[in-house]
Amino acid sequence: MLFKLIGRGNCCRMVKLNSFTDFDAFQASRRFVREVRLLIRTPKFRLNRELFTQMERAAISVLSNFAEGFERDGNAEFVQFLTISKGSIGELRGQLIYSLDVGLIDEALQTVLDDKAATATRMVGGLIRYLSGTELMGRKIRTTGRKQVKPPSPATPQPLTSNCKP
Repeated sequence: MLFKLIGRGNCCRMVKLNSFTDFDAFQASRRFVREVRLLIRTPKFRLNRELFTQMERAAISVLSNFAEGFERDGNAEFVQFLTISKGSIGELRGQLIYSLDVGLIDEALQTVLDDKAATATRMVGGLIRYLSGTELMGRKIRTTGRKQVKPPSPATPQPLTSNCKP
């Protein structure tokens, strides 16, 4: 579970982020991916099967890696998966340039989609920087001060302690 500050001016409050869908970065990525999916469903793209398949896989990767990283409950893993998600956004940007160059889309559409991609990648990058710089380690790893303590595994028997002296 992560928190984010919301509000304007001097009035702010913390909100719990219980789901990957709560992140603004996820929402921006989703808006971009939705536009790409609508584009590649057009007849022009359906004719270019390899490009269609590659773009569809990259689009799926953007959202899937964001979700999987969050669900792993550790910031280090979340950052790793966010980096893959961000890379997939970059891959789609390159494929949109290719689509422009081969005449599948016009420059105006490429510019609009690239702007949405730039917003998504900037937000995901900001989240990566935040998570990389925070001392909060996620639900998987509890922190005490600066020392990281992994929670005990349910399968690992815990030693019994007693206040009695032998």
